[in-house]
Amino acid sequence: MRNYGLPYKGSKNAIAEKIIDFLPSAEWFYDLFGGGGAITHCALLSGKWKHVVYNEPDPLVYKAFSMAIHGEFKNETRWISREDFNRLKDTDPYVAICFSFGNDLRTYCYSRENENLKRILHKAILFHDFGELEQIVGKIDHNLTDRQEITRTVKERLKLKRVEQQSLEALERLQSLERLQSLERLQSLESLDYEQVTLAQNRIIYCDIPYKNSNQYRLQFDYDRFYEWAEKQDDIFISEYEMPDNFIEVWNCEKRSTMSANGKSHGKLERIFTNQKTYEKLKETWLI
Repeated sequence: MRNYGLPYKGSKNAIAEKIIDFLPSAEWFYDLFGGGGAITHCALLSGKWKHVVYNEPDPLVYKAFSMAIHGEFKNETRWISREDFNRLKDTDPYVAICFSFGNDLRTYCYSRENENLKRILHKAILFHDFGELEQIVGKIDHNLTDRQEITRTVKERLKLKRVEQQSLEALERLQSLERLQSLERLQSLESLDYEQVTLAQNRIIYCDIPYKNSNQYRLQFDYDRFYEWAEKQDDIFISEYEMPDNFIEVWNCEKRSTMSANGKSHGKLERIFTNQKTYEKLKETWLI
């Protein structure tokens, strides 16, 4: 499966292609709550719309996406400690995205007992400095360059159960940021309130709003204001689990998740809703 957008909690990466396949074609595509950019990324690659606009109201997430598509993470190698994280998480996208637990932008990703080992691995992999690592695990082949091989060697030497291939979350997320440099052909990149975005005719509006009763978002969201605005729009599609009765569900898909407290995989039904005006057009033009 292709990876789309930033590593970001709540990302639609896993179902981006299904959503893009469902949404009707038009000249313009507006991703008004772009977040990590998975839908924007997938929309661009699909070629389904001539113009694609990304908008993200959260300035920090917007800054991360903007920096990524302009290649500003390509020389990033910093190790971020717990103290660094707490000091910089609200202003530095690299810190918030790459070193937060579950991409929540708020909580440090490594436990206190594992933090130093992860720092030493980071140092060995990014700077090829094996000094501290060899003090712990013994001599290591300095020709090793693949992080998975280095991590696997450490795991075997120390008989650690929790140092898995994906143990260096920060480096994997950095690679995802670097991949987005190919998206510079976006029509527009904005960080506005959704009502301030200028909308062209012949468009599709997609809104992946903060899910109600969820604590995974940094900014407060006025749902009643959004519902009132959304009801007046043409060609609008909204991702949510539930919406008021005057909105109509037109698509759903189970999305797998492993974020339960016991670590077991479970699924949630992702839904797309629209207003009555768009639903009537769907019936007549898009043949749902």
